[in-house]
Amino acid sequence: MRNNDEIMKRIADEYVERYGSELRAELEQLEQLEQTPMVSIPEISLERKVRRKIAAQKRKPYLRALPMVAACVVIAAIYLPNLLRTEDSSPPYHASSTADPADIGSPAPAAQAPEAQEYAVIPLSAPLPRGFTQTGFDQDREKSIYYIEDANLDDVVITLEPVIAMPDMTGLVEIILGESVVYGRQTDAFSLLIFNSDDVLYTLTSRHDINTLLLLGNAFV
Repeated sequence: MRNNDEIMKRIADEYVERYGSELRAELEQLEQLEQTPMVSIPEISLERKVRRKIAAQKRKPYLRALPMVAACVVIAAIYLPNLLRTEDSSPPYHASSTADPADIGSPAPAAQAPEAQEYAVIPLSAPLPRGFTQTGFDQDREKSIYYIEDANLDDVVITLEPVIAMPDMTGLVEIILGESVVYGRQTDAFSLLIFNSDDVLYTLTSRHDINTLLLLGNAFV
């Protein structure tokens, strides 16, 4: 409100200064007429009355317009900055000729997440022999993994998966187990046994003795 008061005061000062200048000019003219001998006192008085009436008529438009001008200035001072800020901050609107009116205001369809594929568990084809106990299970895509505890502390991991193609047996030893052919290998770090039973590929691994794997594998061939 302090800025509005200053604007009103400045408008009033300008009006007073302008009207004062006109009054001073009229006063100088009257003084010149009084000093002129050809003009009588009644004429001077009449001239003064006429000029005062004309001056009063001149002041009326100024007085009537002053509140309106002041109000316009105050409104402009208050609302113009807000209008400018609103215009600057408004995002540009781009009309689309291909937009469907029915879609306006409708939420965008959410992207559908791909469904996780479920893989069937491949069960062991026979019970575990004595001395072996299942302690865990994992499903890794198409592979079913069984964790087997050995009573002789040579734990085994059995991995079952569908047979798509037999793996490369290079470096493995062919072993006859019952009526089946299996492939095995033993190193200082691990033991490995691989065979196919009913289109399921069995892969058995342990930390120590390959005989542990042969004993366990004989139940599934």
